[in-house]
Amino acid sequence: MKTQYRILVITILLLLPLLTTAQKVVSFQQAAANKTTVAGTSTLHDWTMTSTEAVYDAKFELSNEGAPVQLISLTYSLPAESLKSGKGAMDKNAYNALNTDKHKKITFVLTNSMAEGNNLKCNGNLTIAGVTKPITLEASCKAGANGDLSCTAKYALKMTDFKVEPPTFMFGSIKTGDDLTLTFSINLTPVKL
Repeated sequence: MKTQYRILVITILLLLPLLTTAQKVVSFQQAAANKTTVAGTSTLHDWTMTSTEAVYDAKFELSNEGAPVQLISLTYSLPAESLKSGKGAMDKNAYNALNTDKHKKITFVLTNSMAEGNNLKCNGNLTIAGVTKPITLEASCKAGANGDLSCTAKYALKMTDFKVEPPTFMFGSIKTGDDLTLTFSINLTPVKL
């Protein structure tokens, strides 16, 4: 009997570290504060368009301390006409270039990711103006004290990669550059079940 008891105690002691480092999968949705920025250039000046209307759904594997270990799934959807520059004529030209009458949303769907500390390498499909391209973007996510996650990501692209013709203004005298930078600042909160 004593031998069986010793074996049981040793087994529990060996398994205890595995039990205490178990990870959990948690679903997240965006909190009130999130921001998408599109930045570009023109022959006149640099410009930005911003939206706070993106919708995110994500599933992370978290450590017991709440730190992100792996991004399992992510969907992002942005109403294209929610992007605003503060200049109505510029917004109108951008919406025409994006063909927002036909393509209402800009989306990203994760296909896989790799995590190293707080940094994530995210592979997925980005759709702009109805054209979908596989992309890889780098993201950083940090856990907050209340279980929320704060994430940032940046991605450089060319409009023409998505068959978007860079807009021109004033009969072509002002031309928009082809290069854009998308910046995402996201606050995610756990979904309460």
